[in-house]
Order: sequence, then C-alpha cells, then structure tokens
Amino acid sequence: MNDIDPRRIDGGEEREVGAPGSSSSIHSRQPAASFMERFSELEMENARLHRLVAELLIKNQQLRKPQ
Repeated sequence: MNDIDPRRIDGGEEREVGAPGSSSSIHSRQPAASFMERFSELEMENARLHRLVAELLIKNQQLRKPQ
C-alpha cells in the first residue's frame, strides 16, 4: 500500500501576497531551470496522486460489492 510522506503535506498555511517566500512576488522569481525542475516535480506528484485516487476508487468499488 502507499505510505504517506509527511514531508510532502502542506501545512495549509496561506502566505500573504508579496511576503518573503511567496511565489507571487515579482522580486523573488526563480531561474527558468529551477522553475522547470519544480514543474517536473509537480507533474510527477500529480501523476502519483492520480494513481492513488484510481486505486482508492477500485478498493471502494470492491468494498461496495454485495457478498
């Protein structure tokens, strides 16, 4: 089964626009290579989440089957 990696879970804290570390700040733009690396990481995470949802949907269907 898939284990949850607690390092990947966002704390749910919203950042103020323009705050240090905010991705929407004009002054803190990342270089293109860093942006593409992060984009690639997010694509992989998105694919992993899609697989996880598919697995959970299948398990849910199996549990709902009359026995």
